[in-house]
Amino acid sequence: MTALRSNIHTHSTYADGRDAPEDMLRAALRLGFHTLGFSEHGRADYDDCAMPADVEPLYRADILRLKAKYAGRIDVLLGYEHDWLSPPTPDRYDYIIESVHYLRAGGGFVCVDDTRDILTDAIDKHFGGDPYAMCREYFRTVAESCQSGAQVLGHMDLVMKFNERRDLFDDADSRYLKCALEAADAAADSGMLIEINTGAIARGYRTQPYPGPAILRRLAERGARIVVTSDCHNSDYLDCGFADAAALARGCGFRTAWQYRGAQLEEYPLEDIVNG
Repeated sequence: MTALRSNIHTHSTYADGRDAPEDMLRAALRLGFHTLGFSEHGRADYDDCAMPADVEPLYRADILRLKAKYAGRIDVLLGYEHDWLSPPTPDRYDYIIESVHYLRAGGGFVCVDDTRDILTDAIDKHFGGDPYAMCREYFRTVAESCQSGAQVLGHMDLVMKFNERRDLFDDADSRYLKCALEAADAAADSGMLIEINTGAIARGYRTQPYPGPAILRRLAERGARIVVTSDCHNSDYLDCGFADAAALARGCGFRTAWQYRGAQLEEYPLEDIVNG
């Protein structure tokens, strides 16, 4: 058995997930989970994946219903993934994941994780064809988002989603590393849990989790806390890549990670996942 039997980054049919929340819970029970946290995309008028304002109360009510229904079998948490540029987060959630999916550019918003073509077009139109200028703005925004007061920082190098081949830009280049490591310092200083996120593996975009080794090494040096999540949009992948994420973290200097066990945070040794 692995130590990690929880996930707090879970999307359902209330936003851009494939499965209804109760179907997710049934899958979690089959996997022996003790905790499942839902974290639907909060309202953002510029984001088609986000919950509309009139859907959010339905989401809240349904997750609270399921929390009561499954009490004693699995702990259900009501979370919320907030995009930093969207309206303020309501204070009615068990935890908040703060993420940067969009940048301000050209008088509007540019998504960094929609499609590769949208990203490259944005680089050409709004950043003078310079991908490192886009990366600077992205990581500046991530560093700013660390001031949010949220409990968790989501996929902090999401800008690498379409760049595993390093054909858009080189994440070993000093122009990338300078801004990425500055954001890592801001994340460590914030005290937030820093997410190691396997969602792009499940969806076929990447073979490694976010964030990359350079960022993780800096976070380990700074004594940051990490949480492994699957950013699940499909109940078949609730525990996707957990062992890979733990092995990556260990290779970058971490020895422990944190998980929610119900509403309580718990530290555990990463080698339990690697050997699980």
